Amino acid sequence: MSLVKIPFKPYFKEPMLSGVKTYTSRTKRMGSPGDTFEAFGAQFEILSVEEVRLYEVASLWKEEGCASEEHFKEIWREIHPRTGYGDYQIVKLHRFKKVSA
Repeated sequence: MSLVKIPFKPYFKEPMLSGVKTYTSRTKRMGSPGDTFEAFGAQFEILSVEEVRLYEVASLWKEEGCASEEHFKEIWREIHPRTGYGDYQIVKLHRFKKVSA
């Protein structure tokens, strides 16, 4: 177990601190189960990491802290302007929980 760094957009502060956002998908692995990270003054623990297709993540839009599936896709395109959103792109889905405030 180690402390890892995972950046988040300010938009995700409330969904993360309230426990709504429990997933983050990335183009690369950011940690392993048991690792912790800090965000918005709280500590979180990674519970699992798995490879999935981006369309699968889009269906988890609420757990990703978004308002809708389309909102998730918009944010993905904003964060990844060169590659954009592709349904079949393989990403690393990190599931996490808040462990301290």
